[in-house]
Amino acid sequence: MKSLKLFCAISLIFFAAIRAQALSFSTSVPPAIKTQMLDDLLMFQNIQGNNATPLYKSIYSGALNGQRLTQFFNSRIQMVDMNDCGGGPAVACVRPYIDSRIMWLTPFYLGLQIPQVYRLSILIHESRHTEKSNRYWNHVNCPTPFKDIHGDDIRGILSHVLLQGMAACDQTPYGAYGSQAILLKNIELHCSNCTEKMKMDAQIFGDDAMMRLSDARALQELNLDVQNSR
Repeated sequence: MKSLKLFCAISLIFFAAIRAQALSFSTSVPPAIKTQMLDDLLMFQNIQGNNATPLYKSIYSGALNGQRLTQFFNSRIQMVDMNDCGGGPAVACVRPYIDSRIMWLTPFYLGLQIPQVYRLSILIHESRHTEKSNRYWNHVNCPTPFKDIHGDDIRGILSHVLLQGMAACDQTPYGAYGSQAILLKNIELHCSNCTEKMKMDAQIFGDDAMMRLSDARALQELNLDVQNSR
């Protein structure tokens, strides 16, 4: 009997902690989007891996682990609301100079039928913009011209808009795009319970996020981090 009471007490504490960390959703968030985001975060929490690259460990504190990633997100975002995030095909945004605890979603969170693993990486990307101590990891303008290794113009993977001259690049692997790329590449390389589709999506969108590093040394650091882990 005492063991049962102890178990019940621990369970109550556990579920109370979960409720305390739960996201708050504005009433303006459509039920379908709220359900999808909660489902995404639940899947996120279950991701597991036996290893991770050095850059990943530096940013996310250890090997690939969904519970740590969930804690990373929950420690930065407390509220979810709806906004157009400046228009275009944006999926989510954070406006740190207004309130860094709020993440704004757009209808494109569902409307673009984005692969789940990419949606999750977008949530992590945006949560990185809440870090005041790092000046919110603000983006820099992409170079003009801005071309890939084949000489083709680099465009947004969702919007197909030319990125040259736009504030859509980073100069460090620790920024929002860099940490997003590192997350995706580690899911590709080290996730032990992901489907092959998830890993393939992580590869495709991870490669795209890497292209947003416009500084050659930063991109080389990220490339070496990934290559040495294969």
